[in-house]
Order: sequence, then structure tokens, then C-alpha cells
Amino acid sequence: MIYKEYEDLTTIGVQNQEEVSFDNIVEAILLKPSNIIYCEDGGKLCGIISMGDVARASCAERKSVPFNKRFTRVRMGEHMRARNIFRDRKSINALPIIDDEDRLVGEYSRWDELLKIKYSFFAHKLYCSKIALVKPRRVSAERWEIFHLFYKHLLSWNMDVKCIEYADRILFIDEDELRAMDSLLTFIWKRGVEREKLITYTMFITEEVYYEMLNEHLRFLDKNGVRILNLYFSETKYKQRLRREITEKFSKLGKNVSNKMPTEMLGDFFSELNEKEYVEEIANIRYSVETKSGTGKLKDCLGKYYNVTDGERKTEGQPDFSCKKVYFYGPCFVYGHYVEDRYTIESYLQRHFNKEGTVIGVVNYGSPSYSGHVGLMLARILDTPLKQGDIVVVVSDNKRMKDVCNLDLSKCLEVQRVNAAWMVDCPLHCNHKVNSVYADAIFNELKVILIESGEKQGELIKWNNSFVNMQPIYIYIYIYISAIFADFNSVLYDKVGSIVMNCNPFTYGHRYLIEQALKVVDFLIIFVVEENKSVFSFAERFAMVCEGTVDLENVKVVPSGPFILSQTTFPEYFIKEPDEDIVENVENDITIFAEKIAPYLNIHYRFVGEEPDDVVTKEYNLAMKRILPEKGINVIEIPRKEQDNRCISASWVRKCLEENDLEEVKRLVPKSTRKILFGNGERRLDKKG
Repeated sequence: MIYKEYEDLTTIGVQNQEEVSFDNIVEAILLKPSNIIYCEDGGKLCGIISMGDVARASCAERKSVPFNKRFTRVRMGEHMRARNIFRDRKSINALPIIDDEDRLVGEYSRWDELLKIKYSFFAHKLYCSKIALVKPRRVSAERWEIFHLFYKHLLSWNMDVKCIEYADRILFIDEDELRAMDSLLTFIWKRGVEREKLITYTMFITEEVYYEMLNEHLRFLDKNGVRILNLYFSETKYKQRLRREITEKFSKLGKNVSNKMPTEMLGDFFSELNEKEYVEEIANIRYSVETKSGTGKLKDCLGKYYNVTDGERKTEGQPDFSCKKVYFYGPCFVYGHYVEDRYTIESYLQRHFNKEGTVIGVVNYGSPSYSGHVGLMLARILDTPLKQGDIVVVVSDNKRMKDVCNLDLSKCLEVQRVNAAWMVDCPLHCNHKVNSVYADAIFNELKVILIESGEKQGELIKWNNSFVNMQPIYIYIYIYISAIFADFNSVLYDKVGSIVMNCNPFTYGHRYLIEQALKVVDFLIIFVVEENKSVFSFAERFAMVCEGTVDLENVKVVPSGPFILSQTTFPEYFIKEPDEDIVENVENDITIFAEKIAPYLNIHYRFVGEEPDDVVTKEYNLAMKRILPEKGINVIEIPRKEQDNRCISASWVRKCLEENDLEEVKRLVPKSTRKILFGNGERRLDKKG
């Protein structure tokens, strides 16, 4: 929850009116983007207009918007009442603050509506690479400072920053701006406001990040009994020659090179298969994709030449039972874009295995969505029930992978003197004859791999706790560490420690724990629990810890991500009730930290405060003492700071806030916390004190 002064609010004067014209609304929103417009008559607050009201009026093609005269409001000093309203009534996003004469003096708005790049973002769209950040037209210095504080650790990612017109995601400073612009966007653009004035920065997640993630997972599989073959295209002279020939064949027809094949080329491309009805059937196949759980699968389809079941394209001749499987992942030529089922690389390869009497099934998990979207392909691999002895074949364009088998398909094309007429615009967009060449080369490579790996089919591959039952959480960890700790060099410090804090809110007790930890270690990393399951939102708590430790050297405050004390790894922490899964979840959460986070950061100390009352937290601390020392991490428990012979706790502070005992709050939390709790009201609190 954040407090806004009157000057920062969007207001419109009305005199004996029931509605406000669209022209006046657009003018007000462009000046101060907001989810709520406050209507004043004679200096008194008489109504509000939400962006929902605007959207409904726009759909009804009205020229004006009626304002709502029945709305919830609070008075000055009703800080906790406002917070409770937000907690209990999710439909309310802003509360006007009025004085005794019903004049508008300020507003409370939801802090948890402050938009941020959450790591779960990658679960839904692993391939999303462009995020647009809207630069606000008018933002108070205080709001911008908080915004910058919240984002600065994210904006240090290895990204290119450019100004563009379109983006996969548009990031606004807060929900006010998002809802305001979203509701009025079509209307505004019709009035001639250029998009570039709204979108100012775009960040591109580098392709290298995704390839590094893919390579790390492939090496893990390779070490655990699943052999890997990576297909790539090196930049050979023969490949350059093919590119020139492709350009020439298009230019002869007076056309530019395109992945859409001109009808004049059909004869050479389909060769002996060039029958009109057949070509039309193949040319009109719709390779539709559905994205579920972050994986882009081919949609199921039954047809004469094209068949897909559960995201797997049919491989002709596939045995009903096989001791081993070869799984293919990749774009266009892997799933067979220009051929029927029997002419895919997988079907050619299956015939090779069948001819030799080898009982191996070839699985076609190719998809158009993997073209340039390595994250989707990785998620698909994570979703596959791989077993020891299986083989995974991936395509990484022109990338050689480290520590796995690689096959250069450019050299295969050169050896077989493949004709450019068998390709559309590149070696990946090819006909059945090129697929046969690729399949022959892959078969020869796989024969060697099969001899080395033996005949035994092993157990199902378990990604261990860090992969959390094969979900993409490991991807979050990799991205999280690469992004948040890009500027952190653990080698510079002999002793690196950590504290995981919820800080609901940040108290002198939390500050004391941090100060005691710094007496033991050279550098301290504070993980702030990111789940929004507390009275105070993550954005608030994160800002409290940052502001409360700004004067301390060798301290780094970071969000915990979705894998340290999260709803995914340890849900009991948030409901504060032990259940039958608590031991398993506690161990899972702590093991992820010990095996996949601490080693990257050279963390050998984890500090906790004594827990005399909370049963769930006490169980967590006991599990840390049991598990972490075995992983080389010392657990140090520090007695809590006391006030009047009583341990300072966040629950004590919350109780004081409920009772509006602000003098007691001043004794329990630092000024930095009070500033965030009360906004500009902190100055009033200090004067009162």
C-alpha cells in the first residue's frame, strides 16, 4: 500500500454534472495516468471514475462517462483500516482519503499492484524476449525513487536496450498507468498519439542465456545416462554457396528470398513427388502449435499425410515397444515442414533401425515454436519422461554444445553435394531428399553412440530436488542467479553468509540479526521472501530491507525468487499450520538452497533468529541444522533483540498498527520502515512524536 498526496492524483472538476466527457478524461489521463479519476464539486469529493467505467462506456460507444457517487473512502490516520479493506476486498485498488469537510486530501493505493518482472514470467512464456518499459510522464520524486530501488537489480541483466514500437510485454510503473492506458489505448491512438511516446525502452534477453541453460541441462542428462546429439550448421564455404544459389533462383523469378515457396519452384523441390493434388495437400498442411506449461507442442491432428498425437508427429514404422527411444527436438526440418509423415527425418531413421533389427523407437517432438525460442524447447525436454539409455537429439542452429556429441550438418550437405533446388530459403527448409541425407548422417552418428552406451534401458531420469519434479523451476534459478548476481564476485570474500527474511514489516530485530551476522562474515546476502502471502506486500518489504540496510557495507538485498520459502517449495510457511507434508517440503526447500544456490554464491553460513513460538518456523530451523551442515553450510542461530524484556517481532508491530499505537511502532521499527509504512505521513508522525 502506498500513500499519494493530493497533487499526485488525477482529478476533474465537475459542477452539477452527472457525467464527464471522454475528451476531458483523455486529457486528464495523458497528464497523469491513473486507474481512478476523482470528481470534485465545489472543492468536495463527489464521485469517482474507474478505468472499468471508462472501458464499459467506450464499448457502449458513449461520448461521456457517468461517475460513481457510492464509493468506499477513509479519513486521515485510518492507515490500518485502509490496509484491511485492501486485504478483504480485492476489487478495490484505491481508497480516497478525505478530511472532516469531505475534501480530497490524498489516496491509499495497493503496493502489491506495483508491476514487476516476476521469475514465474518465464514459466508462461520462456521464449518471450522483449519487455517494454514505459517511462512515466509525471511521477513524484518519492514514487520514482521507490520504483528505481525496486528495479535496479533487474535492470542490470545482460540485455540490449533499444527504442521500438512493439514488444512481447509492456511494463508500466504501476497498475494505475497500466489500467489507464489499457482502457484508453485504442481511443488515444485514434486521436493520433504515437505509440513510441508510450514505449521508451525495450530489453532483449540475450540468446546466449537460453543456450547456456540448454547446454547445462544436456550435460546433466549426458552424465546421468541419456546420451546427447546436437545438430548444428557451421558457416562453411559450401553453405555460403547454397545461400548464393538460393538467392539466384529467387532473383530469376523476380522475387525476394522468402520462406514461402513460389509455385514456379514446386517442380524441382518436390522432384518425383510433383503431382498436383499431392503438392497441394502438403503445401496446405497447417502446423498449428499450442503452448502449455511453457512448452510449444504441435496440436493434435489426423490426416492423410500429417498426423500428430499428444504433440508427437507420427513416425512411420515406430515399434509398439522399444527398449530405447531417440527423442528429436527442434524446428522446421525436425518436425518435417515440407513433407508427409513417411519422409520426415525420424521416419527415415526409424527405417534404418528396423532394417538392422534394432528395437529402438524414434520420437518426433519437433515444433515450429522452437525456431529461435530455445526456452520452449528446453521446457519440452524437461517435460519428457527420459530414461537411462535414451538418446536426445536437439538442434542449436549454428551452436556447438560443450561436453556432448555434435554433428555438423553443413558438412553432410557438402559431402552429398546437395542441390539448392531442394531447399526453399535455407538448409533448414528442405524437401524429403535432404531429410534423407540428414537421417543417414544422424544414423551413422547414433550407431557409435549406441555402442558406447550399451543395450540396457535404465531408470527414469530424476532431475533431483533442484528441478522440483521436472518443472521449469531450475530455469528460474539459472536466470535468477545470472541476473541478480551478475555483479557479485564471491571469490573476493573469504566468508559469505545469508539470511532469508520475510520482514512483515522490517523491525529493529531484523536489523540486529543483520548486524550480528556481519560480525561473522565478510559479505552478507539477504533474501527477501518474494511470495505475496503476508500483510505487507513483497514490494513494500523489499523496499523496507533495502532502505533499512543502505548504510551497511558488503550487504546485498535480493528477492528470494520462487524457490526459497515459496508457495511452491514450502506452503506451510504461509498458512502457519503444520501438515503431513511439512517435513518433505522443508527438506525440499532447504536442499534446493544448499545444492543449487549456495554453491554458485560460495555461501557457507546461514543465519537465523531464535524461534520460541512459531511451530512451523521452528521445524524449518531444525531442518536447516540437520541438512545444511552436511552440505558444508554452517547454521548460526542468534538470540532475538529485546525491548522491555520482550522479543521484538513483526507480529508485535502489526498489533500496534492495528491498535493505532504509533508511539510504540516508533520504538520497534527504524525510520526507514516508518517512511514506507506511512509515506509522507511519516513527517506528521515525527512531529507528533
